[in-house]
Amino acid sequence: MNKIKTLLLFVVLCFLVLISGQNVQAQIIEADTVIAPIKIKEHSPHKATLYSALLPGLGQIYNRKYWKLPILYGGIGVTLYAIGWNTGQYNDFKNAYVDFSKFLEYKNRPEDSDLIEPDSKRYEKVVPDRDFSATTPEEDEWYKTTFQNKKDSYKRDRDLSYIILFGVYVLNIIDATVDAHLSTFNINDNLTMTVQPKMNYTPVSGSTLGLSCRINF
Repeated sequence: MNKIKTLLLFVVLCFLVLISGQNVQAQIIEADTVIAPIKIKEHSPHKATLYSALLPGLGQIYNRKYWKLPILYGGIGVTLYAIGWNTGQYNDFKNAYVDFSKFLEYKNRPEDSDLIEPDSKRYEKVVPDRDFSATTPEEDEWYKTTFQNKKDSYKRDRDLSYIILFGVYVLNIIDATVDAHLSTFNINDNLTMTVQPKMNYTPVSGSTLGLSCRINF
């Protein structure tokens, strides 16, 4: 087992040596090459922030990061769909709860009461094909509680969808601002990291084989 580990370590070290040699060769070639300065178009973070605040995605267009637009508008579209869905379900169960509460008041009325049966029965939309006039008091209470719980649940989901939409809007602004700041960030070969094998010797452990990491900037 130790032999296998030693062999694997040797292979990795050889690979790192090859990479290191290629880096040195590339640096020598680049040393003899005259590199013309590249003119980079700067982007104003202030403009990018303003554009994204006025219209989501406009800052990304200003920064010429067009590939981010499908992601941004996809997130906005999914969030808007969730808002519409939860809002519709919330309204249905809210109306069902209101009408069912009035129906139960009529159903459980005293004998001498002059209450008239409500005409609005929007609870039949969420529970079709159900004769509520023949349900037991326990079933009536269960349906009423269910309508209320569903109403509250869809209301929470709708509010959460609005929060997520606001979060996407804020992230859109932050992304455009940071992207504009990084438009002039210089990345070249002056910042390199070289990994090389290294042999160490101590009187206690003897010779040990390791790696040396060097960062140039």
